[in-house]
Amino acid sequence: MTTSSPHSKNRRYDFIFPGRPDQHVNSDADWFPSPEEVARARARLERQGVVGSFSRSEARRLVPPGETPWLWWVFAVLWPLIWPTVIVLTLTTNRLAWLPVWLPPILALLHMAALAVPVLYTERGSSQADLRKHFGKVRTVSEMLALDPAEFEAWTAMMFQLMGYRVADTQTVADHGIDLAVTNDRLKLGLVQCKRYRGTVGEATVRDLYGTMMHENADFAWLVTTGAVSRQAREWARGKPMELWDGRQLEEAARRYR
Repeated sequence: MTTSSPHSKNRRYDFIFPGRPDQHVNSDADWFPSPEEVARARARLERQGVVGSFSRSEARRLVPPGETPWLWWVFAVLWPLIWPTVIVLTLTTNRLAWLPVWLPPILALLHMAALAVPVLYTERGSSQADLRKHFGKVRTVSEMLALDPAEFEAWTAMMFQLMGYRVADTQTVADHGIDLAVTNDRLKLGLVQCKRYRGTVGEATVRDLYGTMMHENADFAWLVTTGAVSRQAREWARGKPMELWDGRQLEEAARRYR
């Protein structure tokens, strides 16, 4: 789907989440979980050790021990045994006169690249798998409401990372209620506002977010809430470079990216 900026009717926003911005949510939001359901979800997450574990600065192990193939270690050990000796012999003696002086350094670099690429690939895959596993521990609105605001913000940051965005510290932009700043190859700057509460987001909140987006010269804005979004807010946001995600859309995202 696409939306257009008021400044450019033909501008495409292919990087947005495939949600349902035109879907109107009743203000009574009969899908809200009860306080008892939220309390049970909190207790369950605490038993599982999930609560308190969400942190964007949390250091995660990228390559678990024992997962490096033995063949990689063989080639890693061979590198310092072979190439420094070959290079020295080529430069200082005639024993390898048949070997061009420029060839050993190039072969050594290729050998090093062959060692580095699998490590980088494994690190990325392991990191993504770990992130997906951690993110997937919270799947329902009741579990999202069981998180405190900082934990919900971190959970939302994980979701954007799994969607392929780079999540920046909001210190890079003026705060104005913005919780996350995201970028990718097609998005110079996107602003995310997280609203973890039981209630309905109104038009005034959406207007404020849009004003901040224009002030910061951002390309796109998201309002992410565990609650509902009023019909008036959705109608006001229609046609603008912004997305409004309610609790049900977050449940859909949790199923998609876990």
